[in-house]
Amino acid sequence: MTKYFQVLSISLLCLHAWQPVIAQGLRLAPTPALSIRAASAVDSKETTSSVIQADFIVAIVNSEPITNNDVKTRLIRYERRLAAQGGALPSRVDLAREILEDIIREKLQLNLVKESGIRVDDRAVDTAVQTFATQNNISVAELKTRSSADGIGYNQIRADIQNQLLIQKLREKEVLGGIAISDSDINAFIKEQLSTNTSAELTIDLAQILISIPEGATPAQIQILQSRADRLFARAKAGDDFFKLAQENSDAKDARSGGQMGLRTADRYPTLFTEATKDLKVGEITGPVRSGAGFHLLKLLEKQLPNSNSFAVTQTMPRHILLRTGPSLSESTAIAKLLDVKKRIESRAIDFATAAKETSQDGSAAAGGDLGWSNPGQFVPEFENVMDQLPIGKISAPLVSRFGVHLLLVEERRQSQLNAAEQRDVARNVLREKKFDEAYANWIRELRGNAYVEYRDNQP
Repeated sequence: MTKYFQVLSISLLCLHAWQPVIAQGLRLAPTPALSIRAASAVDSKETTSSVIQADFIVAIVNSEPITNNDVKTRLIRYERRLAAQGGALPSRVDLAREILEDIIREKLQLNLVKESGIRVDDRAVDTAVQTFATQNNISVAELKTRSSADGIGYNQIRADIQNQLLIQKLREKEVLGGIAISDSDINAFIKEQLSTNTSAELTIDLAQILISIPEGATPAQIQILQSRADRLFARAKAGDDFFKLAQENSDAKDARSGGQMGLRTADRYPTLFTEATKDLKVGEITGPVRSGAGFHLLKLLEKQLPNSNSFAVTQTMPRHILLRTGPSLSESTAIAKLLDVKKRIESRAIDFATAAKETSQDGSAAAGGDLGWSNPGQFVPEFENVMDQLPIGKISAPLVSRFGVHLLLVEERRQSQLNAAEQRDVARNVLREKKFDEAYANWIRELRGNAYVEYRDNQP
């Protein structure tokens, strides 16, 4: 299977697996050994539709059924990907059970999306599809052709991407608004980092491969997953490309980027990760490391150790153009306008700063969209995540945030030591990020725990 489908299959199969979720759902019966009644999925000429036959319900989530074909369709995608890369196929029963739990969590969140009236504009979905295609070095037209030939279908890919956007908006609505950071939180954080904790000085960039452990897994199932992690570790140590291994195998949210988690101070990584990698040299790999989420393989990509006890961060200088959406401007219209602006800038009919002065509805318009030097965590995640990955001098695709639709340009990056006021700003941002992760884990745990989940044992 081609690289872009390898990336897609893992990201959509494990839509929520990036978040360590340890919820225990309300189970009316033990999870059965699922009977996945399908022909072998390793024949590359066989399409998904040709192997889906008689269907039956394998679980009820609240009042909504999950069918054998729901699980089987994703299972076939995953097996085809493994077969194409020559990887060993895990137990179908164990893999099906893991996929079923992913679908349960996905359905619970999408049901809340419907109840909350959350929507994403068609143009926003089109933009996300375009971004996905671009990341995989193909056009949307080629994506449509190859997806049809591979039996997945473009409509299914588009629907999966749309669901990811909807769930992202749901998380922001349900979780983000309840996070508060006090001055005492900030003071305690800074005191801890600048006194005895030398890890505050250490800046590292790690990459990971996560083999997640599904909720309620038995010891036998966990052993199978550990064996899979051991095999991947052996391949990585033998010289296989870690980036590619992560794209093709990791259950974490950063799989698309090859598992790279980003350059940050060590205290912003889980303690488990920093302890496991503290003795590594750049380029070395360790693992599998067990956490509540599963088994991690970790590679040290970069390590920096400043000479002072002050905070050192990577600062970014961005410009942006913002169109605020609302009753007078729909999201799709805003995206279309910014696509036209981007074409004009790239054709050199106008420069970015002039376009910002003429078009942007942000306070930075008068300065040509200049946002100045920014510290990590200064902007909302949906904006900052794109900014951090954008090469210097490149213009992003239209980016949808809670404020509207943006075009983004990164002009420069630098390493900088922070003064006391800047340290407090960064501390607040770091704490907000940590609290969001904790709040989301608690929220999904409660959502899963309060759900009515009935497993059906439908053996033929």
